[in-house]
Amino acid sequence: MKSRTWIRRVHVALLGATLLAGALSACDDDKKAAAPDAAAAAVTTSAPTPPPAPVRMPEVTLSPKTFQIGIDELQLQIPSFDTALEQLIKKYPINEPDFVVFNVDRKVPTPLATKITYALFDAGAKSIEVHTKPRGEFPATLRLTSDKHLGKLLPCTFVGTITENLGVAFWSIQGGTAKRYTKGMAGPDLSAMHEVFQKEEPSCASTVFFFSAEDSIEWGHAYDLATSIVAHEPKYKMDKLVLLREAPVAGKPVKVPE
Repeated sequence: MKSRTWIRRVHVALLGATLLAGALSACDDDKKAAAPDAAAAAVTTSAPTPPPAPVRMPEVTLSPKTFQIGIDELQLQIPSFDTALEQLIKKYPINEPDFVVFNVDRKVPTPLATKITYALFDAGAKSIEVHTKPRGEFPATLRLTSDKHLGKLLPCTFVGTITENLGVAFWSIQGGTAKRYTKGMAGPDLSAMHEVFQKEEPSCASTVFFFSAEDSIEWGHAYDLATSIVAHEPKYKMDKLVLLREAPVAGKPVKVPE
């Protein structure tokens, strides 16, 4: 009787050991099966999350060395600047606000200020409010209109430019003899220009004024020419200030995109 009891105990022990080994083996299989899922989860968790698209259009700033939108900055000297500029502008909702604020240093070359202005316009800016340190009591802001938002222009529409010797000239976009004024004591002699311009301006019904400067001229002088039109008393009828895409030749016809 004792022999049978001992045999049963051995049998139960062996059966328990077998079941325990099977359970442990199944547990190991489960861990192996779960391992790839854990690795995949780790990969998914470590992947960088792209930054959210900006909700509001920040200010744009241009200095002689850098271009900046919000906290994003580009060095002007990088070889791929044009491509980088285009890609950077695409990140922002430039067509959302009524106008884009564009801070421009006076010493920036006029061609560079023009290039950035039309990069913003061509990307969808409705209007651009330029902020530049003014000359004297001229306005510190200037609202610009794109050359693509003008409609049909009158041939008598006026255009002004700063010449390479810091003179100033004005004429009509259809071409003709330009009125020229040499450099004054503090730069272009805008006072002398307006003495004549205010007499000729009433002869044309256009509300548009085009302006620019020779390629060698700093932006501040082109800005002063435009703001002298805005600030003049008595007021001129011209309320659309348009920066030309290319520097004009005084007296020559000016072509504007239709």
